[in-house]
Amino acid sequence: MSRIFLLLACHLTLLLAVSCSHAGVEKNAIYDGGSFELYPDSIVRGHRIYTASGLRAAESGRAGWGDSLHRTVAYSSAGRMADALFAAALADTSALTVADIRLAGAFLRPEESMAALRAEVADGCIRGQDFPKVSDIGCWAIAAWELYCVTGSRQWLKEAYDILTASIRRQWKQPSGRIAPLVCGQVARIDNPADYYPDWMTAMDRYQTLALEVNVSQATASSVASRMAGELNLYAEHEHQIQFAALRSAINDRLWIPDGQRYGQYLYGVYYPVLSAVSDSRANALCVLNGIATAEMAEDLVSAMPVYRDGVPDVCPQINPAAGSCSPLTQALFTLAAAKVRNPQAFVLGVASLMNMAVDGNLTSEWPAVVCKGFFGMDFTPDGIDFRPIVPVAFAGDKTLGGFRYRDAVFDIVMHGTGDRIATFAVDSVSLETPRLPASLGGRHRVDITLSGNDLPESGVNIVERRDLLHVPQLRWSDDGRTVEIMDFDPEIRYSLFVDGVMTQVLGAERYSLPPSEPSVTAIMPSLPGGLTGFSPPGHVYAPGQSEITVLASSVIPRRPPMHLIRDRRTADGYIELAARHNTRITCYANVPAAGDYFLTVGYSNGSQRDALRTLSINGRDVATLVCPSFHHDDWVTVRPSNTVVVSLQEGPNKIALTYISGTMLLNRITLLKKVH
Repeated sequence: MSRIFLLLACHLTLLLAVSCSHAGVEKNAIYDGGSFELYPDSIVRGHRIYTASGLRAAESGRAGWGDSLHRTVAYSSAGRMADALFAAALADTSALTVADIRLAGAFLRPEESMAALRAEVADGCIRGQDFPKVSDIGCWAIAAWELYCVTGSRQWLKEAYDILTASIRRQWKQPSGRIAPLVCGQVARIDNPADYYPDWMTAMDRYQTLALEVNVSQATASSVASRMAGELNLYAEHEHQIQFAALRSAINDRLWIPDGQRYGQYLYGVYYPVLSAVSDSRANALCVLNGIATAEMAEDLVSAMPVYRDGVPDVCPQINPAAGSCSPLTQALFTLAAAKVRNPQAFVLGVASLMNMAVDGNLTSEWPAVVCKGFFGMDFTPDGIDFRPIVPVAFAGDKTLGGFRYRDAVFDIVMHGTGDRIATFAVDSVSLETPRLPASLGGRHRVDITLSGNDLPESGVNIVERRDLLHVPQLRWSDDGRTVEIMDFDPEIRYSLFVDGVMTQVLGAERYSLPPSEPSVTAIMPSLPGGLTGFSPPGHVYAPGQSEITVLASSVIPRRPPMHLIRDRRTADGYIELAARHNTRITCYANVPAAGDYFLTVGYSNGSQRDALRTLSINGRDVATLVCPSFHHDDWVTVRPSNTVVVSLQEGPNKIALTYISGTMLLNRITLLKKVH
C-alpha cells in the first residue's frame, strides 16, 4: 500500500511540476498567435510544448554539427528559444539558394555563397528566363552586392557586374508591357499558377501581366548595377540609375493602391490592364527593403498590409485554398521591412511567427537574418558594417553575437537595453560617434552597443481573418457581343464595370448593354464593401463594323503553304511558314482608317519544341518583339495569339514586317484593334 501511495505521490508531483511550469511560462508570454504562444524558452501549440532544451537536444544529433568555420558564430540572449533556433539554423548544411544568400548566406557562408551564385549563371546570364517566367535578377543582384560588401573582393564585383548587366540587357530586350517602362512576365518563384493567377489565365495571359514582384526585381537589378558601376568608376552608373528611377516611378504610379496604402499584385488584361487588389506580401516587403516605396509609403504599407494573427500570408486573400498560406521567406522579409520602418508591433508579430515556423524545420537563413539584420540592424556596405538596431520591450535582455567573422576581423558584439536609438557604441571600450565597424579593422574586437530605452512608436498592424477570394463572375454575352448577363449575380457583391481600363459604374443588375456603335474592351470585377476583391474574367472585346482589322496570311505575297507540316492543302493555304531557312522576313500592308495607336496581335501556330521570337517593324522602324511560344508538339493547326503590343500607325496603308530571331512558326493572321486612350 505504501508503495502505491509513493507512486501516486510521485505522479502528482510530476503533474504539479508540469502545470506550474506551464503556468509560470504563461506569465511571461511574449506573443499570442492564436494557434501558438511564444515564451522566452518555449513555444506552446495547444497542449504541446516545444522547449529550447528539447530542440537543442534534437538538433545536436544532426550530421555536420559544428564542422564548419561559420558555425563559430554563436547567439545568446534572454530568450533560450531564440538561441536554440539560431544554433539549429547554423547547423543546417543544406545547399544555399539565392534567397538564402540575400538574407544571411553572404555573411555566414561567403565561399559557398559565391559558388552558389555562379551556379545560377548560364551563358553569362542569370538562369530562369523560361516562358512565361522572367528571371528574378533582382534577388541575385542583391545577394551578389552583399557578398561584395562582406568580402571586399574586387574580382567578384567585376564578375558580378558583367553577369548582371548582361542579364539586364537580355531581359530588357524582351517585349515590354503596354504601360512603359513596366515589364511583363510571370513571377519566377510561382511553380503552380493556380496559387497566384485565376484559372482562366493561359500562359500568354500570365506572361502579359505586369507584376509587382517582376518589376521590383527589374528595378532592383538596375539599382544594384548602378551601385556596382559606381564602385568600379564606370560611366554606366548614371544610366542604370535612370532605368531604376523610371521603373520606380511607374511602379508607384500604377501599382500603388491609395485606399489600401499598399501595392496591388499585378496589372492584368491583354488590352487595358486592371489592377489586382490581392496583397502580395513578399513583393510589398521587397518594395520597402529595396527602396521602391518612399519613406512615407513604406511606413503606411507595413501598417496596412493584411496579415494573420499567426503569420504573414504569401498572398491575401488566398487564391488557392489548397496552397500553403505562409512561408518562412515571406515572414523574414516582412519582419526586416518592419524593422526598417521602426514598426514594433509588426516586428514582434513577424519574429514570433518566424520562430513558430522554425520549430518545424531549420531556417538556414531566415532566422539568422532577423537576428543580425533585424535586432542588431546590421547593414553591410563597401566601407564596413553599419548598425541600426531595434529591440521592442517584449524581447528585452542582453543579446550577444560571439565570434562574428567579417573580412579580416572577428567581433564579439554585445547589445544592451531596448529601443531603437543607440546611446553608446564602443569598440574595445573606446566610444565611437558613428555606429560603424570599418572594413579596415583586423583581429578580434569586442563591440558594446547600449540602446537608450526609448519608447517605440505605436504604428500598429493590420490583422485580418483568413478570407477566401471572391469567385470570378460567370458571364454570358449575347451573340452580337453587346449584352452581358452575370449568371451568378449576388446583390451583396459590388460589380465594378471597367470599359477600356476605366471604372465607369457599379452594376446594380445582372444585365448590361454596351453602346451599339462604339468599340470597347469590357471587364467586370467583383468586390465587397470591406475591401475583399476578386478577379475579372478575361476582357470582352466588342468590335462592331470594321473597328477590328485583320490581315490574313492567305493575302500575303509571296507565299509558301507549309505542306510538309499540314498535309491538308486547303488548311495549309491559311498559313505561311516563317523559319530560319526561308521567309526569315516577310512584309504585308494594313490599311487603317485613322492615325493613332493600335493593339497588334499575331495569330500563329507552333508545333515545334522551341519558342519562336520575331522582331516587329512598322513602316521601316523596329518597335517590338513578338513571342510565339510552343505548347503542343506537332500541333501546327491550332491558332494561338502572340503577345499583344501597341504600335503607332498612320492613316492609310502601313508596312508591317516580321523578322526572324529564333524558332519556327506558322503565321495565320495579324489583328489590329484601335486603342481608345
